Amino acid sequence: MLVSGDCPLIHAPAIDLLISSLKSHPEADFVAAKPDSQGHRPALQGISVARIKTWQRADDLSDRPALKEHHFPILHQCPDLFTCHRIALQKDLYAPFHHRYSIDTWADLEFHNVVHNTLAASGSTYSLPAAVNLLRQDQSLLTINSHVHQKGVGEIDRKVLMVVDAGEKYGYGHLMRSRELALQITERLGWPVTFLVTDQEATNSLETVGLRVLSKDKDTTDRSVSLPMYDGKNPVELLGLSGPGNTTWLASFDLVILDLNCQNNLPPGWRQRFPESSRVVIIDRLDDWTRESDLVIIPGVTGQVPESQSADGKPEILTGRDYVILRREISRLTDRKIPKNIDLLAYLHHEWQRDIIKKFSAATDLTVHIIERQRPDFHYLIARSRVFLSGFGVSFYEALALDAYPVTWAFSADHCRDARCFYRQTGLREIVVPTDATQDELSRTINQALVEKTGQVIEDGTSNIVRKINSLLKQPCA
Repeated sequence: MLVSGDCPLIHAPAIDLLISSLKSHPEADFVAAKPDSQGHRPALQGISVARIKTWQRADDLSDRPALKEHHFPILHQCPDLFTCHRIALQKDLYAPFHHRYSIDTWADLEFHNVVHNTLAASGSTYSLPAAVNLLRQDQSLLTINSHVHQKGVGEIDRKVLMVVDAGEKYGYGHLMRSRELALQITERLGWPVTFLVTDQEATNSLETVGLRVLSKDKDTTDRSVSLPMYDGKNPVELLGLSGPGNTTWLASFDLVILDLNCQNNLPPGWRQRFPESSRVVIIDRLDDWTRESDLVIIPGVTGQVPESQSADGKPEILTGRDYVILRREISRLTDRKIPKNIDLLAYLHHEWQRDIIKKFSAATDLTVHIIERQRPDFHYLIARSRVFLSGFGVSFYEALALDAYPVTWAFSADHCRDARCFYRQTGLREIVVPTDATQDELSRTINQALVEKTGQVIEDGTSNIVRKINSLLKQPCA
């Protein structure tokens, strides 16, 4: 008998029934559960009951590693070689939907956590019949991991490297959107994703959701496994594209995705140092050096495609609302009626800005909340806020999705340009705090924003990006 460790909802009575049935049918090589009278498949998963000689024969006939790894799908692929006796299980293990109950991805774990906590809150046990009954009552729970792709036997693994600027110098907006993209690549395509980041907080954030991060073991020289100590270098420098250095380790990745801060650029001719078989995707940059990539994705409305790049169609550039990346934490709050009990949420990196906000807060009756670093409850804070004040960035789309009016306090000309494009393209009134704003100017700006309405619907477009990436890797290399 096989009980898969990635299927936590093991139902002992059903297993006993399968074993008993095999014992009473000596002509059968193995037993399996059959659909009910309406054609609904049973919820019992990850269980195989077969005779030892059947497993031995299946092992002998499985001539590829994938056939052995998945514990002999050949049993079902060759019905002429193996006799299966099918039985009906108890009625409460059937439902008018078929869902995955194994845990292979972060979305699967989220699904089981919600099911477990919901059952526990109602005093029910965490069991397969109770879970199926809960899902009958609330089928919206199925959407938590219904998008996860179950890899088939023999599917090709594409290995992905994501290089992201994150940390105190850059903030964490790039990281959070790249993390969501990585999770959905893994969930929708089954491809493993590895990150190259040089910030410990970023590393912790990625590893918390089960994503891999390249090691920085100082004793390791094999860069296909890990990287030397960072020594204060940024991810671009560690790639080894700016000068002499070993870049052969990149050949182990089929796809490299770069989500870099505007402070970091690649030198002309950088693509020549990449393995010919690797594809390169750039996130949110339209500088000249990006022309050497295979695909550029601008996840929002601020992408102004240069004529020089669109003339020959290379690289392909995707931009607009259809490609906005919303973290799942944000998307799941869009339909919830969360009280707006924070008047102003300020997410500011500069201490002098935070000092002005503190003085503003002390002189007003408004409820003001100030944050300066990445926080695990950021999505709840922004959902509770009426106005969101920050330098223009990824979080502006999250604010729109959760009906918090975004106000820009830009600290560069590029930020001001992108922010004005954002307001223009979304149809929002442009509200920008002057870089050297006084407390009175800030007060007038915030009060103006408090009476504005967003009136926007922002949906997650990450799945569109994943589909395009999948299509890109199916194309032959140039």
